[in-house]
Amino acid sequence: MTVFFCLVSFFSWTYLLFFNSRKYFSYNEFFWSNMTVFEKFYEKNNNKNNQNICVIIPARNEEKIISETLNSIIQQGLNNIRILIINDNSTDKTHSVASNLLKKKKIKHQIVKGKKLPNGWSGKVWALKQAVDILKYKQIEYYLFLDSDIILKKGIISETVNFLCKKKLLMVSLMAKLNCSSNWEKLLIPAFIYFFQKIYPFSKVNDPNSSLAAAAGGFILCKSEVFSKENLYDQIKDKVIDDCNIAKKIKEKGNIWLGLTEKIYSKRCYTNLSEIWKMVSRTAYEQLSFSPLYLCLSVFGMCIIYLYPMLAIFFFEKNQTSLFLLNTLTILIVIISFRPTIKFYNLSSFYYFSLPLASLVYIMMTLTSAFNFHFKKGNIWKGRKY
Repeated sequence: MTVFFCLVSFFSWTYLLFFNSRKYFSYNEFFWSNMTVFEKFYEKNNNKNNQNICVIIPARNEEKIISETLNSIIQQGLNNIRILIINDNSTDKTHSVASNLLKKKKIKHQIVKGKKLPNGWSGKVWALKQAVDILKYKQIEYYLFLDSDIILKKGIISETVNFLCKKKLLMVSLMAKLNCSSNWEKLLIPAFIYFFQKIYPFSKVNDPNSSLAAAAGGFILCKSEVFSKENLYDQIKDKVIDDCNIAKKIKEKGNIWLGLTEKIYSKRCYTNLSEIWKMVSRTAYEQLSFSPLYLCLSVFGMCIIYLYPMLAIFFFEKNQTSLFLLNTLTILIVIISFRPTIKFYNLSSFYYFSLPLASLVYIMMTLTSAFNFHFKKGNIWKGRKY
């Protein structure tokens, strides 16, 4: 049995390293390589877009960080842009902070008090559905769905619109660089990005011939025409993973693109483990389709792939040299595949070895997500139970 698990782990990592998302070697990027970066694909030009763009921001109790987000939009220097904020039943000063800033800067804007959350809807989807309904009959060419903690570097909106037009896409989503300063963030955030890219390899998402779709909800730019016939958020009303589900609906209509970037980053900080725990457990079990079978298979698979090689190094007898070497090689593969993500977040080489530990924490968070779903009737996020 020991030999079997060693072989399963080794060949699983061999597949992940060389073949995941690379059917017949038709894709150029490995899922772990972090080569799908917007700055590498965007060709600079001097075109200035004058298209009507509406930035849609769902905000719930974001008084501390929404000002920076709004200032980063204003500093884009675009003339034909407006901002629509759906104040999602905030109990703090989100409305007044945003309103005072936008009035002072004389920016076209609208702040709408969100309606009460209906049964069967997730909070963010309900807010975005209201925004699209409000804009439905207005002459707007592009919607930019932006989270209230996202900071944009100058020029990124214009560049993204030009990229979308040149590539004839319906949607471009850029994954914001998450905050990675606290110890828990350094341990868990790179692993979060790594797992996301493993489940949704960007090269497959960006392939018109693949049905795989995904998006990073912090920054999603799309043509308004995808909502012209119907509000797509009506079709995903109960989904907590709103970004990937809306991307799937949009990809059914045309091509999409997803990538990393250095020009968008998040100001949201997770200073302790419980904050990250709540964030992950909110969506983890939905990713497994709320299936106890998938949960068992997932936990078992993660234990064999991520934990077993490291544990085996310490528990094998000295005379099992061949198995020791095999597990050492497996760990080397893990480090090779995780290294680009650690470098992308500018962390020390010490964190090359952190994936097994991070995986253990994610296993526990996934189990918590399932436990809350079955025995506590949902997971809590921003004062709401999902």
